[in-house]
Amino acid sequence: MTIRIFLSALACAVCAVAVLTLSAADPETPARDVLSVVQSREKMSIRSDAASVPIPLPGTRIDSVLVSVNGEPVTLLDVILETGARERELAGIYSGERLLSETRKLREETVEEIVTRKLIYEKYKAEPFDIPRQEIENLLDEFVRTSGAESRAALEKGLLPLGITPERLREQAKERIAVEVLLMRDCGHHVDVTPKEVYEEYKAHPEKWTVPEKISLQLLQINVTAGSAGGDPKAAVEAVRKELDKDSSQRNFTRLVLERSDGATASNGGITEGAELDKLRPEFIAALKGKKAGDVVGPVEAPEAYFFLRIVGTEPSKLIPFSQANREVREALFKEKVAEKRKEYEAQIRRDAVIRRYFD
Repeated sequence: MTIRIFLSALACAVCAVAVLTLSAADPETPARDVLSVVQSREKMSIRSDAASVPIPLPGTRIDSVLVSVNGEPVTLLDVILETGARERELAGIYSGERLLSETRKLREETVEEIVTRKLIYEKYKAEPFDIPRQEIENLLDEFVRTSGAESRAALEKGLLPLGITPERLREQAKERIAVEVLLMRDCGHHVDVTPKEVYEEYKAHPEKWTVPEKISLQLLQINVTAGSAGGDPKAAVEAVRKELDKDSSQRNFTRLVLERSDGATASNGGITEGAELDKLRPEFIAALKGKKAGDVVGPVEAPEAYFFLRIVGTEPSKLIPFSQANREVREALFKEKVAEKRKEYEAQIRRDAVIRRYFD
């Protein structure tokens, strides 16, 4: 995390206007902490429609206070504005009790992150330093460009229904910058990584510096529905299988892909290059086990389609030479040491704080 990493949950906040109906909140405790940390200066694309805020269960008050930090409240809204995008991802992976437990875990972790930030910002307020206004404005302008908002005015208008005024928005930007500066100053300085430590780490964990096995494939995909085969995909699958039984050469496979495949890569012969073998979908991994370059397997049945796969070539896993991995190993060790110092720093600033939790 650096000063130049900023602003993701604002996209969640903009979308929240359309999906949240707020309970009557205490006017003295408006919604806060809507900024979280993502790459902004590196111009990451943030799609508003991919970061909507989840709607809490019926009867749950958005302005419910979860924690107070030296008397300052943290509400449920503060938390879900930061977790919204990730919660949506979880909903696509899990369901039922597992989804509830994973969501709860995410929110609890986020509560603790917010508590830590508030305590660090108190240190800044006790000993403030200058943060150029232009730096704040630059960061907000960058977010307008990457969030999809038409203008700064449109962004600010979208946030007002959540009680987030332009002034509060700038204060939050200032808070994030101040907190990051203090973390860099107190945890990032005086962290040394020696050449001996780098080499010992490389030798002790070769699996971290090994490029996994890769495979290049040709894919012929016949969709179960809405495909070029029309209403009888099984007949199309059988026809392809018979043709490949007669001739499984690359030339014939490519012809069949161009004529019959529904896959996104059909126009270039179905080629997928350099995929990590262990990251392919499980059905493919099972079908390709023990096969070699030039082999054709299929049909492999999946929920949405049938697939025929032709192995173009493979690259075995290999250890990255130390001369090439040196920098990456050093950076990994540096991050580990900084993370340890941050844990100690957080424990220290919490010792004298009054933190009250209002959830089990």
